[in-house]
Amino acid sequence: MNKLSTFITLSIIMTFTSLQLACNKKVKSQNSKPNANSLKVSIDSSLWLKKTRGIRDILEDKQGNLWFSSPDYVAKFDGKAMYYFSKNDGLSITGNIHEDSYGNVWVENGFKAFKYDGKCFFEEKINNITNSNGLWIQRGLNPTDTTYTQPGLYEINNKTTSFHPLPIKKNINNKHLHYPSTKAFLGKDSTVWIGTMNRVYGLKNNSFISIGREEMGRQDDEHQMGIRGIFVDSKGVLWMADNGAGIFTYNGKEIKNFTKKHHLDEEDVEGNTLHRAFSIAEGSDGKMWFGTVYSGIWNYNPSTEEFINYTMDDGVKSENIWTIYKTKEGKLLFAGESPAAVYVFNGKKFHRKY
Repeated sequence: MNKLSTFITLSIIMTFTSLQLACNKKVKSQNSKPNANSLKVSIDSSLWLKKTRGIRDILEDKQGNLWFSSPDYVAKFDGKAMYYFSKNDGLSITGNIHEDSYGNVWVENGFKAFKYDGKCFFEEKINNITNSNGLWIQRGLNPTDTTYTQPGLYEINNKTTSFHPLPIKKNINNKHLHYPSTKAFLGKDSTVWIGTMNRVYGLKNNSFISIGREEMGRQDDEHQMGIRGIFVDSKGVLWMADNGAGIFTYNGKEIKNFTKKHHLDEEDVEGNTLHRAFSIAEGSDGKMWFGTVYSGIWNYNPSTEEFINYTMDDGVKSENIWTIYKTKEGKLLFAGESPAAVYVFNGKKFHRKY
């Protein structure tokens, strides 16, 4: 073999070896995690929330109280004890929790709204709220309603209530597709975002932005749409969590399929995936967190494009991570369903706190 042939052969071997190492490194970075057993956690179950189906929403008010909403009750933790509210306390519904600019705490389900007076709740008519400011409430879906109700957003501002109907045609046969499936989210540029079972809508200056199958490039996607999470990160990028097709991003110019880009769809990998996404949040360090159904919690580092997947072995006992909430101190609370629990992350693993 001449010198040229020898050089070519060695180059091919070195290139193949480098590719193998690169591929092995990528797989390792996606599946490796810190040693979860290297830090033991003392479990205090005294603050665990009462048994229910799941924790759907979390809010920290201006007083530092934490509020938790479930299908069966709304709970308040004042730092010392947990208090529960239901029908006996004037609260005949559960749902999304809000705090207006005056510091008032509200609970609403899209049809009814209840205000907390420091001891109990009392109902206010959504279309006639006059003692609040800075509230956005979506008009929701009553499963037992056989008539058509125009979906949209209520804006309670300057002590008046305005209704912004979604830009859709009335269709009684498709009414379930257009009702909001997420809590209203206020973005960095004052755009108010809402997710439905059919599209994502953003309201700014009394005009709606609409994102659906065509904009997402999902014309050939057989998955039923179902937006479950809306989040705007520190750079102003909109993240959308779809329970079936995964995570999409919108930077104001283009929409990308984040799950497909990183080959984490159900057709791409065996085991846990990112195709059934429910919740999204950003940590204080700029890393993104994703809650899923049946695939645990995912952490994504935008700088290195590395993923870590945390599952039951890492303390994530719930089948569905419904919401992720960031407190004023920058701590993330991960709310689960089946079983209902609120988890915190200690840098190595998760443990139930509430």
